[in-house]
Amino acid sequence: MPYVSKPMKLVTVWFTEEEKTFLDELAKTEKVTLSKALREGAQLYFEDASKKLGADTWLEARRGEDVEPAGAA
Repeated sequence: MPYVSKPMKLVTVWFTEEEKTFLDELAKTEKVTLSKALREGAQLYFEDASKKLGADTWLEARRGEDVEPAGAA
């Protein structure tokens, strides 16, 4: 059965004009969408935090991407 991604929810994040410009350029340089870059950044942040709570993995993989257990990287 093909992988079907779960629907996403809209989240509002506030940035200054300078921060947004910087993030857009960084995402362009890395050839990813800003949305994906922010999700992956949140994933890294919360995987580090989850070590304190004993959680094993991030919530879910997106579109077939592998998810490594917290601390495996």
